Amino acid sequence: MLGMRNTNCKKRKRSSVVLELAGAILLVEARDGLLLLPGGGQGDDESAIEAAVRELREETTLMASVANFLFRHESPSNMHSVFWAIADGTPEARDDAVRIHLYRGEVALAQKMSPATLAIVEEFQRLQAAEPELFRLRQVRTTA
Repeated sequence: MLGMRNTNCKKRKRSSVVLELAGAILLVEARDGLLLLPGGGQGDDESAIEAAVRELREETTLMASVANFLFRHESPSNMHSVFWAIADGTPEARDDAVRIHLYRGEVALAQKMSPATLAIVEEFQRLQAAEPELFRLRQVRTTA
């Protein structure tokens, strides 16, 4: 029927990474100026966590030492698997990222985020405030 949406279409699988540095959430700026969490598409031959760790490294040069699954978020075009990660070092913009930003609640940066990124960041902040023990106890090493 005209005007009806096909809700059976498969959405792109995307892994998104929440990484905190110096009390701020790391964001990458895409070529179009949009601010996003590090992340990207999940390949057919990789798990969501493998995609998250790979994309974090490709876009920021950081290697996650810890990555925990947090939640899923559905946006109009993607099904996000959201991970919280720990990584040491100084991030550098690479690959799809042209600049690194550290978000501490600034309205100007929030206004440049994609709607999905803003929703994920807000959900992360709610989860972190409600269940801080999740970010102390459930640390699973990504590699040995």
